Amino acid sequence: MPPPVTHHANIIHAGMSGAEAANLIAANTDAIQLSNAAGTAYRAGRYDEAILLHQQALELKLKAYPETSIQAAISLNGLGEALLGAGRLQEADDAFAKAIAVRERAGPVLDAAATRENIGALREAQGRFGEAREVRVKGNKKKQILCGNYNCPTNKMHALRGLQACGNCKSVFYCTKECQKQDWVKRHRPLCQAHCAKAQTSNTSNTSNQQAAEETG
Repeated sequence: MPPPVTHHANIIHAGMSGAEAANLIAANTDAIQLSNAAGTAYRAGRYDEAILLHQQALELKLKAYPETSIQAAISLNGLGEALLGAGRLQEADDAFAKAIAVRERAGPVLDAAATRENIGALREAQGRFGEAREVRVKGNKKKQILCGNYNCPTNKMHALRGLQACGNCKSVFYCTKECQKQDWVKRHRPLCQAHCAKAQTSNTSNTSNQQAAEETG
């Protein structure tokens, strides 16, 4: 059985001295400031800086919360995003795995949907497009799929029928044509084109092999 998910303002108990409690509260405050700075660095494309800041924030949070807490999951998800941006895919996979384990048990559901979408983007970067689609549609039954555009202005969850899939790979979904266009330009295009080119080459090779076998048969 996985350890329980915890969500509390901080872990301060009667056995703590005043100084210990004050240090714990200060660590929490510092972690929030570091997380905010990490978000700023990420949006500016300074991924290595964002990684370091998220790691520092997580280290501070773990003084107050267990790794299975919602608070830790926030930093783990942010860390995964920065690692993905930096192309450190296996490390991103590890961070997202820890984040989604918490968020799918304890929510909030929007946070769980966000991490599933992040994992979908990671699977694309890994060339695993079938798995990208699979993790995204996991939220369909409860209408908890996010638009594939990271900067979607609505940030609302949807059922699959309310979204439109990429016409090429069918592995990522958007709430509007504008969101699809933005993600195509910013992120999805090279991944999708490489995937489709590989699939086309594979299909051509299989067809050629089949024709050769028929000719010699």
